[in-house]
Amino acid sequence: MHPTFSAKRTLFFCFLAVFFSVDNLTAQNPAVLQTVSPYSRFGLGELNYLAGPVNQGLGGGGIGLRNDSLLPIYINHANPASLTSVPITTYEISLVSNTVQLQNATSTGTFNRTSLGQMTLAFPVKPWWGASLGFAPYSTVGYNVVNSAEEPNIGTVTYKYQGSGGINQVYTSHAFRPFTGLAKRYQLSDKYELQRRAGDTTAMKTKMARLNALGNISIGVQVSYLFGATNNVRRDEFPDSLFSYNTRVTRSILFRDVYATFGLQYGFIFHKALNPIYENLPDSAVTDKSVFKNTFTYTAGGKSQTAPLFVKRNGIRGTFGLVFAPATELTVSYQLLADRYKISNGGERILDTVLNFNGIPGRVRMPPMFGVGFAFKRDYRWMFQADLMAQQWGSLTILDVNPGLRNSLRATAGFQIQPKPAGRGNFFTAIQYRIGARYHQTSLTFNNVGLNEVAVNLGFAFPLPYRTRLGEPVSRVSLALEAGQRGTIENNLVKESFFRVSLGVTINDKWFNRYRFD
Repeated sequence: MHPTFSAKRTLFFCFLAVFFSVDNLTAQNPAVLQTVSPYSRFGLGELNYLAGPVNQGLGGGGIGLRNDSLLPIYINHANPASLTSVPITTYEISLVSNTVQLQNATSTGTFNRTSLGQMTLAFPVKPWWGASLGFAPYSTVGYNVVNSAEEPNIGTVTYKYQGSGGINQVYTSHAFRPFTGLAKRYQLSDKYELQRRAGDTTAMKTKMARLNALGNISIGVQVSYLFGATNNVRRDEFPDSLFSYNTRVTRSILFRDVYATFGLQYGFIFHKALNPIYENLPDSAVTDKSVFKNTFTYTAGGKSQTAPLFVKRNGIRGTFGLVFAPATELTVSYQLLADRYKISNGGERILDTVLNFNGIPGRVRMPPMFGVGFAFKRDYRWMFQADLMAQQWGSLTILDVNPGLRNSLRATAGFQIQPKPAGRGNFFTAIQYRIGARYHQTSLTFNNVGLNEVAVNLGFAFPLPYRTRLGEPVSRVSLALEAGQRGTIENNLVKESFFRVSLGVTINDKWFNRYRFD
């Protein structure tokens, strides 16, 4: 192995180690809020759907996406089954900057937060087996809400709600093509030889078509280790009373358990045209036709023959994908602390502790999730994807308590175009241009008003100078822009208008090669 490549990899992993350390410190420091959404108070916080540079520019989806045959190879985070289409080692890292404007009926505020998006390394283990390792936030909590009310026989009471922390995930994904090689085994079998000698070409073609179709199936699993803590604090203060003690209740839930997601993909090529033989035959010569089986039987020269009805050509490729996560019970521990205090010299002076429970075991029951998607593409030129994902958050329980959420529904769609191959033409024609949109019926409902989210996306993938001998880039820098809003100012709610900027780097390299000469 060349020293230059070894040095580059050493620097890269040092870079990853620094990011892991920084993000871990951020996650453990409640003063550093990664979100400012008041809606992160509910459920598990604000969910961060796992998305890489490609997914972010295409609306955040990609259940049906698979890699093209051209460099650079991307990692599709939306479906673990896609890893069988990663032919070389690929690593990605991204940062996300989120600017949010919070607005209610009386005031408006603007905030910005920048954090790590994700880090992932993917590589082929065998021609039929792909794997990846990664790190990304799963959810974030960060809010600071103050509300005052006049209570009978008490006077003014100020309610303060604060939250911080979140859940992170370290994950490994594996994908397999369980039926790969079956067609080759069949060609080497005695049965194939007997059919060949008998001239049974129809049975041979039918069998080969079925085995090749099975070879296009990929299954995958992503196992995530969830860790981190969500911290929620409620204060009741009595500013007009000299004899009432203020109260503070702090609840922290520590997550440390495993969560799994499963995926499936099936790839196919569209039949583009009718068989020229069929088109040139008179109707009287065709004795049988089946669109489903893609065969037709005709009479020629006094003999009955069978041929494909449609002809496959190198053109549009399609992929159908599924993802599923079963209901999972996570083991957690929680701390409950309640105390009374007075405001003294601008600070809180603790008077006594009412409750202090620490390290109490508990359970969080995660709801099942199901998603379906498809994608079409034409080599490097264009790509389209669409997804639909549902999760039954109404069945979520935290410490055996149902928080009263509703089931969520998330729809995404996106399109990518690249004018010319990356190794030809000028710089701008080699850029990948992406556009996408999504609609999210979130799990939150307030005052009989459902909280929904809409967003539009715009993305660019710029090729970097280093290229292969054929002129293809081995790395790209991806920029994704997203603008959207969530919520409403009606019924005393808060409307969030957000603008996210994601910057990611994708690098391809060849690892684990056994060299004959050094």
